[in-house]
Amino acid sequence: MIAGQNSELVCYYTAKSLEVDVRQNYSVAIIGCGVIGASIAFHLAESGIKDIAVLEGSKAGSGSTASSLGGFRSQFSNELSIKLSQRSVKIIEKFEQLTGYDPLVRHDGYAFVASSESSYERLRGDWMLQRSLGVPVELVDGNQLQKRYSFYRFEKILGGTLCMADGHASTMAILQGYISSAKRQGVEIHEDTEVTAIEKESKGTFSLRTTHGHINSEVVVIAAGAYSGRVGNLASVKIPIEPYPRKVLVTHSFSDGIPDHIPLIIDVDSTFSFGREGRGLIFATNPPTPPSFKLDFSPDYEDEVMRLAITRVPAAGRSSLSHAVAGLYEMTPDANPIVGEVPGNEGLYCCAGFAGHGFMHAPAIGELFAELLTKGKTSIDISSYGIERFATPSSEKEMTIV
Repeated sequence: MIAGQNSELVCYYTAKSLEVDVRQNYSVAIIGCGVIGASIAFHLAESGIKDIAVLEGSKAGSGSTASSLGGFRSQFSNELSIKLSQRSVKIIEKFEQLTGYDPLVRHDGYAFVASSESSYERLRGDWMLQRSLGVPVELVDGNQLQKRYSFYRFEKILGGTLCMADGHASTMAILQGYISSAKRQGVEIHEDTEVTAIEKESKGTFSLRTTHGHINSEVVVIAAGAYSGRVGNLASVKIPIEPYPRKVLVTHSFSDGIPDHIPLIIDVDSTFSFGREGRGLIFATNPPTPPSFKLDFSPDYEDEVMRLAITRVPAAGRSSLSHAVAGLYEMTPDANPIVGEVPGNEGLYCCAGFAGHGFMHAPAIGELFAELLTKGKTSIDISSYGIERFATPSSEKEMTIV
């Protein structure tokens, strides 16, 4: 897909298969070619590392990246997430200069609203933190919201936070930009190449058995999204990441008094989300579900979502559903990612568990990961994302999950 064309189309790259029974040597092997793995590959190549292999068990971007709607925001409840978003947005805004791919950025905003006192106070605390870090976010009450967005019924909404610097970009343009630019710099992308075993050899390198033969690598990076726990098992390492299915309903083209550009509005109490995807509308909730790789949902999920949609946006009752976008969130116990070397396993790294925020944080994480591997330190302190934090139950949980 050429940037600027239909951003909903996924362009899969022709894989260069590993030769069966031939061992090949690399400096870095990245397991997973979603937007996180692609960003890491690109930034490592930019830093001067050329012998990089990216191993993808299916097609590039076919995991959680394929179901991402491309949102980016700085409205988070912890400082590190905010800083990662701020850095990522700067990269996204100059992405066409970096890669030649237009990410189709639009700053249409995010609004988080609350109907309970406790939730409103939490949003107010988040607002104070965000403002202290330079985020242009407003604290607004229900009346102010009603005046701005008359199509939405803010009945019993106390207020919330609104940031019009937040927005959306093309997930596939970012993914393709990273992959194409990485390949131009010599990175090898191996699709349909599943890793089936990871062993540490006596000389310190890793031997990876795949469905297309063996390779050796000095460094292995697990960036397999929701499947990272399974990949960790291949190296006898416990990575506490579990898959949670999520589903978004998308309507056919619809206006009926709803502007073309509106913020994504998230009710943190009901978890109902409402916004636009192209010319259509999107609706979703985030109900409690057990972890599963199966994209199975309650039989009444769509009815419940539409009931909430019509309650809040009466015009939605005249819309018609086009399709649904379903995928997996990759969740750690504290809803923050794991980024860094696995203790006791020199050369083995994990970069996964982004809780639905992988797209918006991929640009910054790719840069920081390249710094970590080439310089041994990062320009933003990401040490709190180390996997060792789960040895004690004291991690600060990210609360602003969409």
